[in-house]
Amino acid sequence: MISIESIDEKPNLQDEFAYRQIGAITMQVDPIDVSASLETVMDFFRDNPAHSALPIERNGVLIGILERTTVEKMNESAWTRFWQKDLDAYIQSPLLSLRADDYIEKNINRITELNNEKGTRFFAVFYRKSFFGIVGLREMLMRITDLRSRDMAKARMVQQNLLDHSSAKKDPRYSVLTWNRMANEVGGDFYQDFAFPDGNRHIIGCFDVSGKNVAASLSTMAIGSFFTALKHFDLGDRFGEATTLLMDDYIENLTPSDMFITAALCYVDLAEGTVLIQNCGHTPIYLFIPGENKKIAGRTMNPNLPPLGMGILQSEESTSYKLNIVKGLRIALYTDGLTDMVTPDGVRFDDDRTRELIASTYGKSENDTRDVFQKEIDGWISEAMLPDDITIMDIRFN
Repeated sequence: MISIESIDEKPNLQDEFAYRQIGAITMQVDPIDVSASLETVMDFFRDNPAHSALPIERNGVLIGILERTTVEKMNESAWTRFWQKDLDAYIQSPLLSLRADDYIEKNINRITELNNEKGTRFFAVFYRKSFFGIVGLREMLMRITDLRSRDMAKARMVQQNLLDHSSAKKDPRYSVLTWNRMANEVGGDFYQDFAFPDGNRHIIGCFDVSGKNVAASLSTMAIGSFFTALKHFDLGDRFGEATTLLMDDYIENLTPSDMFITAALCYVDLAEGTVLIQNCGHTPIYLFIPGENKKIAGRTMNPNLPPLGMGILQSEESTSYKLNIVKGLRIALYTDGLTDMVTPDGVRFDDDRTRELIASTYGKSENDTRDVFQKEIDGWISEAMLPDDITIMDIRFN
């Protein structure tokens, strides 16, 4: 039983509730007694266009909610208006009572289920054991949509901050160009240019999380947190393949069992003059290696290790490629959003075009390379939807 107090006796309390609470979108309105005439109800809705429903009481107790649409249908028939003197037959009993201080997200599933099963569109709201007002499904859904939009914007800001802080300080011995475009507000691509305190050892990686949106973005944060923690530890002689095993174990423990992360990893040791490369279920890694007489040898390193987070990397035979750093060495990493992008007609960009695109920028400046990527990707996609995030990392040794 919900007792009734006059709305006139209390101020508009919507502003006292948090944006996520039901009370913030509840319409405060005095109930009308069930004995009231149909003309009284019609007058109310005419004078209050913002109200879509009206609470009905009997002997100080809420007994139901009368919808504007129901009254409008009654008003269409003079015969109905003549015979119908009691509002009982037209009200809907309050199938669910909500608390004004409860949270919208917590109740939205119950509300939508009742709407699907019974067609219920309006619900009674009470506060401190007294009737507070009514709230509509439409207002609930609109607020949920806005809340999720705000949450996604915040998640995007956090993810963007992670990406912005994922680059090491400029080192004259090498440079990393990154090009990134998300398919949604937040995405599952992540890149990292991590430098150890000695200034000589660096981890450069490109990551792609299975899945999309919030779940994927949270997993990218798991990768970011790994590198944040790495700043406080000395790997000693475990730099390289052993670091990948640590990363695999860390990600497995932080992400759901059905989620994995592909990775293209470059362990750069500038003091030793070498780079060790691993491909953990990622797209091909393209290498451009300068040789004699200014000839460039192109090599492709296909995935030869399982993705991170699956818990099976430890049992795999260690597979990596180590080469000496020479001036002009270039390593290109990218995610499969590049190969999977399609034209408005559904034509896929594919592996061959990706290889040709990356090869076409060899010898170009970073600015020119970025322009080539931008022009090619924009031209290919045109008005089509981007199916997946795109990340390109272009590592160049000076």
